[in-house]
Amino acid sequence: MAAVYGFAVFLTYPAHSLTLNVKGTIDMTTTPEHTPAAKLTAIAAHFDLGKIQAYERASGTNDNYLVTTDRGAYLFKIIVNTTLEDVLNGLPFLQRLKEYGFTATAYYLTSPDGQPFYHSPNCDAVVLRRLPGNMPTLSPIVSREIGIALAQLHMVPSNNLPDKRHWLDARYLLEAIESAVKMHGVEQLQETLNVFHSLDSFQPATFPQSIIHGDLDATNCLFEGEHLVAFVDWQEVGVSAALMDFASTMLGFCFVEQDEGSDYWALFDPELHRTLYEGYTSVRPFSQYEQAHIDDALKYVALTQPVWSMLMWEQYHPGEKMVETNLLYWKFGMDTLTLPRF
Repeated sequence: MAAVYGFAVFLTYPAHSLTLNVKGTIDMTTTPEHTPAAKLTAIAAHFDLGKIQAYERASGTNDNYLVTTDRGAYLFKIIVNTTLEDVLNGLPFLQRLKEYGFTATAYYLTSPDGQPFYHSPNCDAVVLRRLPGNMPTLSPIVSREIGIALAQLHMVPSNNLPDKRHWLDARYLLEAIESAVKMHGVEQLQETLNVFHSLDSFQPATFPQSIIHGDLDATNCLFEGEHLVAFVDWQEVGVSAALMDFASTMLGFCFVEQDEGSDYWALFDPELHRTLYEGYTSVRPFSQYEQAHIDDALKYVALTQPVWSMLMWEQYHPGEKMVETNLLYWKFGMDTLTLPRF
């Protein structure tokens, strides 16, 4: 099944009589508006996408549906893991990418009256055209493709865009650590605090800023073979240091998952890193200042993810003890890693 990308249509429309079969077709019978069939029908009507012929539930953290109508194939994303406001806050960034011809993504469709979303008391949603492709398998060619497209993204001007909070902005890690200390206590975050203080000289706001994706890994891309089709899932889009986004992408494309029973979740692969770096710098060479801080950027970003996990611990690990060294920074071997120089 093709990977799910972007966000899909916002749902709103008068209650319509529809019942969706488990997969494939729609029966026209009277049903409440809150059923999946009625929601999908309302979304299609709002965006004037034609009559639904088939649909299929897709993977993802939202309620995602691959929908075929008599006018085309689409992704409907009913928003459940964030808010409509959060999605709309990302629209100016995607609009900027569209204006500058960035092609490695799918853009939200708009309704005939210009709305890029659907809203009703029952649900919110956005819609994109369905793109071909699947989640890639890590390889040097894939890493190079990702590096090139990421650099192209970072070349798009980021001036005069709104302030949008995300996990790679310059304020997040300090604020998150302070919250995590209040939640878990200093003793349980001792190693985390040691790493954070060792990075005192790394100041994200002092590096060249760009529009960032913020969460690039193999699950947030579509490839046909080893050809990139699109970046997807722009929930963390915003403006931050381009170097931070590159470091975050390293975590997604330069570390190879280890077998069950290993002491590590994933380990650094120098060849994947080399090709990501070469692809990126063929479009956007790093400044000397950026080049000198790549190691610190990677450690900084690799610490950000486990701190986020600490804040969400009870939601995802209820009743389990939080052990900081069992989180990504240490399970990716970041405490002993030194990057090669090219």
